Amino acid sequence: MNRAARLAFLFSLIVISFAVAWDFTPRTSGSNNQKGEVESPRVATKSRSKDQNTYLPESLLSKSLNGPIPEPTIVPEEPQGEEEEDPDLPPGMAGKIDKEAYLRARGDYFDMLRGRDGDVPEGAREKAIKQMDTQERVMSRARSNVASLVNTTDWVFIGPNPIPLGQTQGARVPVSGRTISIAVHPTDPNTVYVGAAQGGLYKSTNGGTSWTALFEFQLESLAIGAITIDPTDSSIVYVGTGENGQSADSAFGRGLYIIRNANSASPTLNGPFRLNSVGGDVLSGRAIGRVRVNPLDNNVIFLCTASGTGGNPNTAGVLAPPRGVYRSTNAQAAAPTFEQIQITGITTPNDRSTIDIAMDPANPNLLLATVIGVTGDGGVYRTMRLIPRRHLPARWHWQMEQTPDARSSQSPEAPSRRRRSMLLRVKFRQQLLAVLLAAPPTAKTAR
Repeated sequence: MNRAARLAFLFSLIVISFAVAWDFTPRTSGSNNQKGEVESPRVATKSRSKDQNTYLPESLLSKSLNGPIPEPTIVPEEPQGEEEEDPDLPPGMAGKIDKEAYLRARGDYFDMLRGRDGDVPEGAREKAIKQMDTQERVMSRARSNVASLVNTTDWVFIGPNPIPLGQTQGARVPVSGRTISIAVHPTDPNTVYVGAAQGGLYKSTNGGTSWTALFEFQLESLAIGAITIDPTDSSIVYVGTGENGQSADSAFGRGLYIIRNANSASPTLNGPFRLNSVGGDVLSGRAIGRVRVNPLDNNVIFLCTASGTGGNPNTAGVLAPPRGVYRSTNAQAAAPTFEQIQITGITTPNDRSTIDIAMDPANPNLLLATVIGVTGDGGVYRTMRLIPRRHLPARWHWQMEQTPDARSSQSPEAPSRRRRSMLLRVKFRQQLLAVLLAAPPTAKTAR
């Protein structure tokens, strides 16, 4: 390249530099005035800021015609169409999903939660409510204008009686339901209490010739699995609800009832009691199979619980408490409470169906329990030291600690106590035999 060409190229660069510098030079107020004279102040002129997407209002623009332009005022951005948040769509989903399809799916989900899924005709719930309202109005007018066609006051009790056409093979003959609990008065054999599987509680005072239903409208459960007459006070009767038969129609119960003044013509029903010392429900949803009372202190009672059902086919209760052996040390209080006794050899906390318990009447610290096990932990369990010492009278401490010879030499009442103890032990052996015959062959000991 010769010298003339180089000079021409350099001159061109200088000219281009001046042109670029002139284009980026800030305009003066004079130039703004000239531009304002050309453009009408009524036109809403937009002025973008260097750092923010803002607009310059017309009022400020008109004021700036005679002076420098003020700092821009921040105003909301213009709507961005599909990018703007839609209240009918989840956050951030505007423009990303089909709105119509989403709303249709959401409506279907809400209908499913309300019980109006695709299998139910459209508008069925609304039609049912309307029909129910119409029927209620008709019934209300009928009650006010026409006497009832059904006598609802003079009901006659016809039970307990066999079912006329029972579910029997070959021929339909009368059958009776399950009587799952019975208790005979200790001094009056004509007074008997029985409990039905789901038929309620009955009492006979003539040896079973006739029966009277007790508290049929007060009991929360008509499955009466256990009845025990207090050995120290026959006017107190303990009623455990629920059937522990382990069948598909063995209904669970609602806790323990206590009948007081049972020997009078106006007994009172108390309960159901089902809470522990911290207010947790430990008996509802389970079946009480047996209730045992400490013959030396009726404040101390024991009961065992097992699985029960909520219907047929088998339906378990929701959040049912652990099964096992429970003890109350305040049974004669206004609101007795129950705590579970943990059996060694079973996973802690215990949760096994305990079918039956038997107490040695001469030694209430000795209790046997029949447990339906899991993974080999079922069987008959024997335990000692169940009753805290504060619930044992001083005489009972002495009988446990002394030998028979020492008792004979130290107490003039020892012979009568020994005879009573012998009779009680015979009765206990009979109860133990019944438990062993009904239990699996495995036997284990828990202390």
